[in-house]
Order: sequence, then C-alpha cells, then structure tokens
Amino acid sequence: MSEQHTDSDREAQRLLRRRRRRRLYRLRQRVIELCILAVLVVGVVILVRSLLPDRQPADISPADESVPSGSESNETEEKTPYPVITADTVQLGDTVNAEYAVLLDVTDNRVVAAKGADTVAYPASVTKVLTLLVAAEHITDYTETYEMSYTFLNDLYLQQATVAGFSSGERVNMTDLLYGCILPSGADATIALANHLAGSEEAFAGMLNAKAAELGLKNTHFVNSSGLHDRDHYTTALDMAMVLAAAMENETCRRVLSTYQYTTAATPQHPEGLLLTSTMFSRMYGDEPEGAVIVAGKTGYTAQAGNTMASYAQGDDGHDYIFVSMKGSDKWKATYDAINIYTAFCGPDGVEESAIPQ
Repeated sequence: MSEQHTDSDREAQRLLRRRRRRRLYRLRQRVIELCILAVLVVGVVILVRSLLPDRQPADISPADESVPSGSESNETEEKTPYPVITADTVQLGDTVNAEYAVLLDVTDNRVVAAKGADTVAYPASVTKVLTLLVAAEHITDYTETYEMSYTFLNDLYLQQATVAGFSSGERVNMTDLLYGCILPSGADATIALANHLAGSEEAFAGMLNAKAAELGLKNTHFVNSSGLHDRDHYTTALDMAMVLAAAMENETCRRVLSTYQYTTAATPQHPEGLLLTSTMFSRMYGDEPEGAVIVAGKTGYTAQAGNTMASYAQGDDGHDYIFVSMKGSDKWKATYDAINIYTAFCGPDGVEESAIPQ
C-alpha cells in the first residue's frame, strides 16, 4: 500500500509541474503578443505624424494662446526708440563750452544738435536723475523714514561730497530724501535711498544698471547712487538725455525736478526743517532763453567730470526739449550753454543760426 501511495504522489507532482509549465508558457506568449502590439501602435503613430504637415509658430493663432477668461494682456507699451544722430543733426563744435553735448527734441524723439553726444564721459551728479527715477519706482510708502548714519555721513565729509545737510541719527522720510537728492544734490540723501531700498549702494547700483538696460541705453554703467567719481561710472550725453526724458514721464520725478525750493519735515535735529534749493534754478537768477522755458533739470560737478547739466525746456514751437552738456569748464558757462542753445533752436521759427553762440 505504501509503494502504491508513493507512485500516486509522484504522478500527482508531475501533473502539477506540467500544469505550471503550461501556465508559464501561456504567460510568456501573452507578454510577447502585447509587446508586438505595442510596437505596432507606436509605429502607426510615428507614421501618421510623419504624414501630417509641420505646424510652425507662425501658424499659431490668438485662439491657441492660453489666456484665462476675463484676463487682459500684460504687454507693456513699446518703449521709445533710441534716437540717432543723422545728417540733419547740427554739429555744435565750439559753439558750446562743454566737450560733449546734445539737444534732443523730446516730442519728435529727434537729435537736433550734438557735439560728441555718444562719447563716454563721467556724469557726476546728473547720475542722481536716474537714482531719483529708480527710487520713485520702488518706494511703496513715502512716510517711511531712514535713520542717517554717522559712518557714511563722515565718509562723505572726508570725500568733500555735496550733501543736503541731514544729521547723524536724524530720521528722514522718503519724500524729503528725493528732494534732498535732486535740489541740493545731496549724496547723503542718495545713499540713504540706496540703503533703504536695496540694502547697500552696490545692490542699488545693480538696480540703476537694470533700469539703464530697460531704457535701452547704450553706453551707461553706474557703480554708485551719487555720481562720485569712479572709472567704471560713466554715460554719454545722449544716454543722459534719455534718462531725463524717462524721469519726466514719472509724475513724482517731474515734480521734484521742477521744484526751485523745498522745506523738509521738522525733526528734533532740524525743528524748522531744512530749506533745500535747486542748484540749477539758483544759477539762472531769473534768466530764461528766448523761445523756451526751462522747467526742470539737474547739475553736477567733480574734478574728473567737469561741469555737467541736464535740463528740460518747453519751446514756443510746441515741442519739449532736453539739453545735456558734459565736461564743461565752468558752472556758469554750463548754465548759459543751455540758455543759448534753447534760444537758438526752440523758438517758433526753428533754428536761428545767428543766435547760436560763436
């Protein structure tokens, strides 16, 4: 009985193994069939796509763009093209004291007159026009204050930099810093703005250069907010004209650049505030060019840059103009360069050759 039982068990095991092998065989066959089917499907897809025409980017219609329902386009207006010097541009030569100068018709975006307008030079404190513009675009609360530091105020004193006159420990609001930056050309105000908005002058210089790139400037690179001399801090008369044009499109900047005098808010250090006066308007003493009214501007000076000035005028011909001069030998000559050029070019009758200073 035991031998018969053993043979029976062995036969059962063989049958079991045979059934397992059959299942594995059928499973392998199924896998192979599925793989073949997958290959055939991929091949058909590739064949169909190869027979369809390519769809180029130009074929994409506005309906293909993924725009949320009810949303509006975020595209900004096209920026003003960079003005060029043409055969019609009057060459000023020795008619102006400055080594480099440009008269830009802002209304027509046309270079009316020039003298080395695209030559790289040091801007000195006309740098502060771009500082003003960048600051105005980034200040979110004009009531915020910045506490003046003895460290950087003393450093400016040692450099003989022009300052607005804020004191160590004085907390100055953003509005007063903007006026302090432009009217008296205060480096104390520009550094305070740079530190408050960017954390350091180096970081703020990055913001200035980013704005310069946004404006399409061609030969401008700044390393500080004030225009204190540095070999890597430079621009051109034409680039600076574009900076002033952009600043005058900003309501806050236009108001600051057009102000003759301004008194800051009272503080413990200055209970009656500080009276700030525009360095440009104060040099004109009421003089105005014939045929135009100078409404805004900024002056500058360092030993290396000479005298610089960027001004904005409204001509009797209905056009707005910007005159920028760089590396002048005297602040009064820089002032009268502007007055004489506006007189010669901005009247209702256009260019008056006899009025151009010789």
